[in-house]
Amino acid sequence: MKTTDGIIYITKYFNNKGDLTLKPIKLGIIGCGIAARELHWPVLKEMTDKFEIAAVCNHTEEKAKSFSQMVGNVPYVLDYNEILNMKDIDAVDIILPIELNFETVKAAMKANKHIIVEKPLASNLKDAENMVELEKTYPKVAMVAENFRYRKAVEKAGNYMASGKIGKPYAVFWNKFDKVDKVTNLYANTSWRINHKYPGGFVTDAGIHNIAALRDLLGDIKGTGIFTKSANPELGQIDSMSLQFSSPQDISGVVNLFFSSDGYKENTLKILGTQGCITIDGDVLTVSKGDSVELQEVYPQDDGYRGEFEDFYKAISEGKKSKATFYESYLDLKMLIDAYNLEF
Repeated sequence: MKTTDGIIYITKYFNNKGDLTLKPIKLGIIGCGIAARELHWPVLKEMTDKFEIAAVCNHTEEKAKSFSQMVGNVPYVLDYNEILNMKDIDAVDIILPIELNFETVKAAMKANKHIIVEKPLASNLKDAENMVELEKTYPKVAMVAENFRYRKAVEKAGNYMASGKIGKPYAVFWNKFDKVDKVTNLYANTSWRINHKYPGGFVTDAGIHNIAALRDLLGDIKGTGIFTKSANPELGQIDSMSLQFSSPQDISGVVNLFFSSDGYKENTLKILGTQGCITIDGDVLTVSKGDSVELQEVYPQDDGYRGEFEDFYKAISEGKKSKATFYESYLDLKMLIDAYNLEF
C-alpha cells in the first residue's frame, strides 16, 4: 500500500498463477489480552491474504512479548503511540478496556489510521457521542468490532421475517442463561471488568451483543420495563437483567440475560409470528409452523468474527461503508443505558 495526502491506495500485484490480487493490509494490534488471543487472532491467522499483523502493543511487556511470539514474532511495543507513529501501519485493531476507547481512537484518528475498536463503543454516552462526531468527518474507516452484527443465523432470521415466512412477527424473546465465574471464565478474572468504570457491569459488556442484534432485526427498540440483579458481586454491578422492549414495527419482546445462572443454561432467540415461529438455538435456526418443522439450518461456529474483519477489509479496500459504524454502536449503548434508567 502507498499513502499520499492521507489517502490509501491499494497496491495490486499478480500471484504465481497470474491472478490479480491485493497486498494485505498492515495491521497494528493495540491490546494483547484475552480478546486479542482468543477472538481476534484465530480469525486473523486465517486471513493472511487480507491482513498482515505488523506490530503489537500492550502496556505490560510480558503480554506484549507473548502475543508477539504467538502471531509470528512481530515487533512489540509498550506504548500504543509508537504503533500509531509507524508509517507502514495502515490500520489498528484496538482491544483495550472500554474506558480507554475514546482517547485511543482519537489518537489513532490523529495518526490517520483505519480503525476497528472493540465493543462497547465507549464507557459513557458523552464519550460515545464525541466519537460519533469524530466519525462524521473522518476520511478513513472507523468501525466497531460488534461480531453479532455479522452472525449469519441472525441475518437469515431477519430475511425470513421480512419475507413474511412466519406471517406478521409480533413478539421476540431472547434467553441467555449461563454461569460466568472466576473458576470457569477468563473474562470474569479481568480486573477492569470486575472494577468497571461503565454502567451495567458484565451485562453491558456482554449484553451489548444482544442489543446490537435485536436492533438489526427490529430497528430502534426502546426499553419499557426492566429489573436487574447482582447475584454474584464478583462480576461487578449487574450480572442479571430482564428487559422488556418495544419496536417501531409493533413487535414487543423480552431479553433475559443472566450470567450467574447455576444449574441451567440456555441461549435461545424466538421470534413469534401470526403464521409460525423462528428459533435460533445456539447455531441452529428453525422455522416451525403448527406442530411441524418447515426448515432447519445449521450455522456451525457462526460467531461473526470473520464477518466483521471481512467487512473491515472491504470498507478499506473497496470504499464500502461498514455495517458496524460508530453511530450504530452508539445507539446500541444508548438503548441499554436508557433502559437502566427505567429502574434506577
